[in-house]
Amino acid sequence: MPRTRLAWRLFGGWCALVVAFVVASHWMASVELARLAEAAQVRRMLDAGQAVAEGVPDNAGMEPETLAATAREIGRVSRVAVELLDANGRMIASGEAAGFGGTAAAQGDAATIDVQALSEARAGRSATTGRYDATSGRRTVAVTVPAIRDGKTTLIVRLTADTSESDAELAAGQRRLLLGSIVSGMAALAAGWILARRVSRPVEELAESAARVADGEVGRALPMSDVTEVSVLASAIDTLRGQLVERGLTIGRQGTQQEAVLGSMMEGVLAVDARTRIVSINRAAADLLDLDAGAVLGRPLQEVVRNADLRQFALQAIDCGEPVEDDLVLRAVRDRTIRVRGTALRDKSGEGGAVIVLEDITDIRHLENVRRDFVANVSHELKTPVASIKGFVETLLEGRVDAPEDRRRFLEIIARQSDRLGSIIEDLLALSRIEQSEGSGEVPIERVEVASLIASVVSECRPRADERSIAIEVECPPALFAEVNAPLLEQALINLVDNALKYSEPRRTVWLSAAAGAEGAVEFVVRDEGSGIAAEHLPRLFERFYRVDKGRSRRLGGTGLGLSIVKHIVLAHGGTVAVESTPRVGSTFRVVLPSAAATPR
Repeated sequence: MPRTRLAWRLFGGWCALVVAFVVASHWMASVELARLAEAAQVRRMLDAGQAVAEGVPDNAGMEPETLAATAREIGRVSRVAVELLDANGRMIASGEAAGFGGTAAAQGDAATIDVQALSEARAGRSATTGRYDATSGRRTVAVTVPAIRDGKTTLIVRLTADTSESDAELAAGQRRLLLGSIVSGMAALAAGWILARRVSRPVEELAESAARVADGEVGRALPMSDVTEVSVLASAIDTLRGQLVERGLTIGRQGTQQEAVLGSMMEGVLAVDARTRIVSINRAAADLLDLDAGAVLGRPLQEVVRNADLRQFALQAIDCGEPVEDDLVLRAVRDRTIRVRGTALRDKSGEGGAVIVLEDITDIRHLENVRRDFVANVSHELKTPVASIKGFVETLLEGRVDAPEDRRRFLEIIARQSDRLGSIIEDLLALSRIEQSEGSGEVPIERVEVASLIASVVSECRPRADERSIAIEVECPPALFAEVNAPLLEQALINLVDNALKYSEPRRTVWLSAAAGAEGAVEFVVRDEGSGIAAEHLPRLFERFYRVDKGRSRRLGGTGLGLSIVKHIVLAHGGTVAVESTPRVGSTFRVVLPSAAATPR
């Protein structure tokens, strides 16, 4: 619907009212003026006719010439045509008025008088008739007046007048009336426009101020008016402005708080509407889905998320009345397991949607797998020596104890399995103690000479190296010191050197070196010329009970916990351990202890 300004609407209504009033008034005045003019003329003609009727005592006593002369004299004075008729309507005499041009003489027969007028005259009543000649454009008015003697109509006087002159005067009067009406109407319209502007100006000023307030100029003062309604409206808008400002501040604070909460959440939060368009997403969700949080708002989920399972879950969350939960896998360079929880949303307008919470449980699943594998590996590692010990003991109890050779061999096997079982338990206890120290940050440290520490390691490993004819080369500057837990670090280096000796062929060399690194760090390197490790085994090499070659490891007496112990000892010192290996070439283990080792994690 088209909108118009208040001033034009008021002025338009006023114009319609004024035009209607002027037209109606002019029409009524014109009609009344014409009626009054015709009534005055008829009244004048009736008076003249009455005078003639009274001035003619008796038509029988007068000659027609005398009557005609009297009629002409009366017609001349009254400017009307006078005709004298008997009671039957026959012409007795006529007097022609100026301007009639013989009309009366031409109409001097009984047929010229109206039957109704004749009947009224005989009854003693006056009558008025009118006639319009379309050929000449003239209008005539005829008045019939009876002359009554002794209660009887003895003579009929008919006066006929041409209304051309009076009609011209009436038309001139009507034109003057029309001009006056137009002038009065224009004055009324001008006054109406001034009044409309005066009435609409406060409303327009208030509307302009309200629009600026809506555009953000909340400090702008609203104009006051002496019109009660406008003043009440201004006060209401001012109150509404204050409420909107307060509500805006509240919404702003809530929005900031909501953004802070969502931004600080570790879980990802994704909100979609009924058509799966993204309406909100926090930083955690954007990082999980590898999206730009600002660029995806308002876009459909299927356009920005490639995972079909997540899109299907969003549709399920929108349609279901109850919360739903599922685990999904996001395929990428590193696959991640995501636990998703969805809750449907319903607002007052009937629009739907859903809020989806995404939690990365990849590490939790990995820890669960590690724990499950650890339990399985521990059970398997303990089961083997226990079953072996039990089997040989049962064999001895069944009667083989009397055979000296079998008895000694069985007891040697039992002793080896017992030693293996003890080594596993000892490594597990050591690993548990190291993890506890690592978690509490209570690893005692001291300043030690690195060369002395390496000498102790070589002294411990030298017998096994000599048994396999493997040389141990040491490289360490004499004035190198480090703040470490000497027993723990010595155990870690012994495990690394022992692994190098186990997996190196005879007459090979194992290198153990220490050097000062950047920013006061100390770097230890153990390198061998052994069989090496394939690349697919390197990420899991430091897990508990993980073996590259299980058969060879058990044959060489390994428990599968040595490298895991090394990793946790290094972590307890706040350092890092890394491995580089090439099959059939050798492996290099690198331990870096930072200068902050004095205050380990």
